[in-house]
Amino acid sequence: MTLCRLSTSRSLVLSLLAAAALTACGGSGDGVDPFGSPDVTVSSLRLIGQQVLPRRLDYAGTVVGGLSGVDYDAKTDTYVFISDDRTTTDSPGAPRLYTAKLSFDATAFSSVSFTGVVNMKQPDGSVYPKVPDAKVADPESVRIDPVNGNWVWLSEGDRTLTSSPVRVINPFIREITPQGTHVREYSLPPMFQMNPLDIGPRGNLTFEGLSFSRDGQSAWVMMEGPLFQDGEPPTLTTGSLSRLTRFDRASGVANAQFVYPIDKVQAAPSPAGQFTVNGPTEILALSATRFLVLERSFSVGVVGNQVRLYEIDVANASNVLESASLTGAVPVTKRLVLDFETLKTQLGGIANLEGITFGPVLANGKRSLVVVADDNFPTADSATDRNQILVFEIQP
Repeated sequence: MTLCRLSTSRSLVLSLLAAAALTACGGSGDGVDPFGSPDVTVSSLRLIGQQVLPRRLDYAGTVVGGLSGVDYDAKTDTYVFISDDRTTTDSPGAPRLYTAKLSFDATAFSSVSFTGVVNMKQPDGSVYPKVPDAKVADPESVRIDPVNGNWVWLSEGDRTLTSSPVRVINPFIREITPQGTHVREYSLPPMFQMNPLDIGPRGNLTFEGLSFSRDGQSAWVMMEGPLFQDGEPPTLTTGSLSRLTRFDRASGVANAQFVYPIDKVQAAPSPAGQFTVNGPTEILALSATRFLVLERSFSVGVVGNQVRLYEIDVANASNVLESASLTGAVPVTKRLVLDFETLKTQLGGIANLEGITFGPVLANGKRSLVVVADDNFPTADSATDRNQILVFEIQP
């Protein structure tokens, strides 16, 4: 396993040095744009390969890490990654996005080559500050707007009542140009306003996943955990409920919302009583009503993360946008597509998987799927904390 990872790191470094060849580093296939194309059916996934980035890789004077979301631009065969760098402990750099090329085909995933770095700008034109500033962002997902080509990204805000001063910062959905300049902000329903009282979103369990609809007219946003009024977070014995909200892309206003049932925590912590979490980390549209959802469980003392990929359907679910309570609401349906535990040995561990996107259509006519992990910016390597990038072939 170690030798394999050293080989992977070496190929990555070589690919970074080969700047002149970056334009040839994309996946094979015709790169069909998923938006406006036929609905996608996913019966299962076949692993093509993985790359694990070197620990705290330096690119353009930044520390590559915290990769919490990814999207694919078929027009340029380029990927956009968002980093959730929000503290000076993570790195000295400002919150940012990366562009990159991934080289893979139906048989192998050979390299990752970064091509650019973009700092997100606040509405006033300045870069985002870091903790403990009152305007700190917590980037979690990024998507390319299918209509105008701008980038839309999420921050889950902050609710840290133990800090001095306390931080109570609202989540947001903001659109920027590919150069990082602020364009506009989506309008959030009042339920998503952070509050020092036990009402509204919990800290670090707010906006986590984002996907544009297949027709490009809606943006779907997934919460990682329940609002205070919607119940307790998952435990080892019980699941929980989060909200999936649909926004009109043109106006940025919410027009529907559905209940997503979260599984219970998948592994007992060691020692008992330590921190655990489980919740959805990303969403990707398959049709007008069907989506892929990554659901990630983590427990202190357990090596790696327990991650499952579900297909959900909102077709028969209750619209709870105007509902103060979720009691009696019909949730979305869930179907297990892949339990990543089945790949744990093959991959040398499952990291904190937080981002998914379609890649190009492969030469055999099947779609590819790219999954990325957030390494949490540690200084030491581990199976739990690594920038792990996986590529799959979708079996229709």
